[in-house]
Amino acid sequence: MEGSASKNSERSQATSNDGCPKCSYTGTLNTFKWVQPEGYPIPYQVATVELCDCHYERQFRKYNATETFTPKEKEYTFKNAIIDDSNIEQYTVAIDFVKNIKQHMEDGMWLYIFGDEIRVSEVSKEKGFTLEAYGTGKTFMMQCMANAFSHRRIPAIYVTEESLFGDIKATYDKGSEESEHEILNRYYNVPILMIDDIFTAPYKEWAEGKLFSILDERQKKNKVTIMTSNYALGRISQRLPLNGGKIASRIKGQSILIEMIGPDRRENKRTA
Repeated sequence: MEGSASKNSERSQATSNDGCPKCSYTGTLNTFKWVQPEGYPIPYQVATVELCDCHYERQFRKYNATETFTPKEKEYTFKNAIIDDSNIEQYTVAIDFVKNIKQHMEDGMWLYIFGDEIRVSEVSKEKGFTLEAYGTGKTFMMQCMANAFSHRRIPAIYVTEESLFGDIKATYDKGSEESEHEILNRYYNVPILMIDDIFTAPYKEWAEGKLFSILDERQKKNKVTIMTSNYALGRISQRLPLNGGKIASRIKGQSILIEMIGPDRRENKRTA
């Protein structure tokens, strides 16, 4: 009896700490409205189900995009980014994406931030001066976005592609605390998945298949996916011979594209 009373006390404490007066901890809100379609003689009620604010708050406790950031990376924001004529249009798109993230979460919009060395050589010839595809700030931009999501307490995961595959491979060890199914479900269902340096990890057939599975499921579930890459859409199939064409098609149909080419900002730091 004493043990039972203790459990009831703990349960009551948890409810008082986490309970939501708006939804009674269900995470959803049921609303009703009267409708009367044209030609229908009697009005009737229609129920709609919406996610409560506490749903995302509880998810944020599990998924904070900046959880693995260094103290320095947690300071990266749009306010302290170096924005000039070479990237102002790109940052405008990224900032607008963050501002409208709630709508993008409803629509399942993606964002693809890329700079391709093959394409940049062609653009350099057209413009008559040298541009770069590396060191242009793709990762920095996405980290600014991650910090903005964290500040707004929006649940997200930030991961490099290599770490993503590492998480999956770790489940193959006998002592793994999580199964592959659990890891994949996390990547399938997190509201916002941010993958840095996609298409650069060492690929084997299984890895290509897992990446396609993750992106395919996220498209089906209308989940926001944000990626940085060194590959333009037309070259993804060269990198991934099995599923590259299908992945590129999904990115093209689902994404806002940001091409980051310009000066190598890492080089500027070294010479400053």
